[in-house]
Amino acid sequence: MSVTRPSPELSEYDLSDVAFITDPEAGRRWLAGPRPICRGRSFDGSQAWIVTGYEDAKQVLTDPRFTSRPPGDSHARGLRARGMPEDLVSLFDSMLLSMDRADHDRVRPLVTLAFSARRVRTMRPFIESLVGELLDAMDPAAENDLVAALADPLPIRVVSELIGVDEVHREQWLRWAQTFNGPVPPPADQLAPALRGMVEVTRDLIAQRRRRPTDDLISELIRTRDEDGGRLTDDELAALAILVIQAGHDSVRQLIALTVLTLLDRPDQLALIRSGRTTWSVALAEVMRHAAPVKHAFRRFATEPVEVGGVTVAPGEGVLVVLAAANRDPAEFPDPLVLDVTRTPNPHLGFSRGPHFCPGSTLAMTEVEIAMRELFGRFPKLRLAVAGDEVAPRFLLGVQRLPVLLD
Repeated sequence: MSVTRPSPELSEYDLSDVAFITDPEAGRRWLAGPRPICRGRSFDGSQAWIVTGYEDAKQVLTDPRFTSRPPGDSHARGLRARGMPEDLVSLFDSMLLSMDRADHDRVRPLVTLAFSARRVRTMRPFIESLVGELLDAMDPAAENDLVAALADPLPIRVVSELIGVDEVHREQWLRWAQTFNGPVPPPADQLAPALRGMVEVTRDLIAQRRRRPTDDLISELIRTRDEDGGRLTDDELAALAILVIQAGHDSVRQLIALTVLTLLDRPDQLALIRSGRTTWSVALAEVMRHAAPVKHAFRRFATEPVEVGGVTVAPGEGVLVVLAAANRDPAEFPDPLVLDVTRTPNPHLGFSRGPHFCPGSTLAMTEVEIAMRELFGRFPKLRLAVAGDEVAPRFLLGVQRLPVLLD
């Protein structure tokens, strides 16, 4: 079957352009834009195929002919180009997100251990207590920034509890996580110290758990590694811990902020939840689809010629799936621009799909559901303290602050 390739001219989707990343109008154009696969640029300025249609997105995310591992040593070169210190390149090159096939099959089950249903159930009382503590600390008589008061501290403390990060280092982890929030790499003088600090604390934590195991995830990973005769290298163990902490913070942080902002903007939808006509679980799935805290998946690379959406992706070419756009594809979702907290079924791609489906999705949704139920239950008069356009999320930077009044 013959296929035609679109013009090689670049589309407007340019992740290497800071103006595009921070421009909410650019994001809105792409979320409602054309669905065919087209050309664009990724963060490093390299050309990539951009996928915005739902079926094409599912194909790329699940087709084994696509890999997360870039050709040759281009991933390591990309890390260096973004300012990664040379002595840390090998460790961060071993991240699960850039693994596939044998390496991914070896490491992925260990990540699943971190977010098992049993572990999430075990953590639920801790999450409920923590949400109560954070809400208690808010001042009902004053303006409160929900990002600083709830969206930031909740996920970093939950994931620290999961991993086994002690209280002394939690504030450090939050500062490091904030350094990496958003797609724009921080300056080298901020990047290197943050990376070295993360690695140093993680390696110290691993050494402590070797000497004195507990029931946290690091101890469990060490036990699994030793019993399996080196299932993980030391670098992979450290990289896995860092990934769980980093990924477990930012996506939840954005989902909390976006859920509040979205529901305050649509009081009719919030009323459906409060009346019991829908559940928080169903409503949050719709917020994931509509507000999209995670806008795109990590790049995939074709390992052989693959036809996607009527074009042939050549071996080695990168493909960037825009999850936020696929989740608004009218071919899959009726009235996709409309927020409908009763929408079922809702096969959104907010947590990706296929072998790199987010293993922490259940824990993330548990955190946000508890936080939203308690927040809106305790403060029924919750409202924005500023005009909505002052806190509107930027396309890839999300919500940075959310001033609200409680009473």
